[in-house]
Amino acid sequence: MSGEGFSRREITAVVVFAALAAAIGLGSYRAGVNVAHETGGGAIVTAAAGETTVNGQALYASSCAGCHGGQAQGGVGPNLAESAAWSEPDFGAAVLHGQAPGGRTLAPVMPRFAETGLNGEEATPERIEAIHTYVKSLQ
Repeated sequence: MSGEGFSRREITAVVVFAALAAAIGLGSYRAGVNVAHETGGGAIVTAAAGETTVNGQALYASSCAGCHGGQAQGGVGPNLAESAAWSEPDFGAAVLHGQAPGGRTLAPVMPRFAETGLNGEEATPERIEAIHTYVKSLQ
């Protein structure tokens, strides 16, 4: 070949890589769903006084663990040790809109939970704070 374009081997490697990445992502998502079912899957616990408390562990398990690992150690997505130290507004901007502190945009694979919601429900500040509190407890 003249050195221009991609060889069949390079194209095959890219296709295989994309297929493996998709398979790993799907497997991680399914693992997160399974963890969610084991932990209550985003259940809201009702206190005796009628107040509701959001279960950050269950929300994390169902919405985050598939990519970030059951202990926030990383997997398809990064380790969350750094984000545990972020302020509530910074953590919220990352989870809701994919914007890390300093204006860095997170990878497109990171869901924008302001659009998708958490467990089919609105991603409220209380839910985001509960997840952040849980992530901090893992560090």
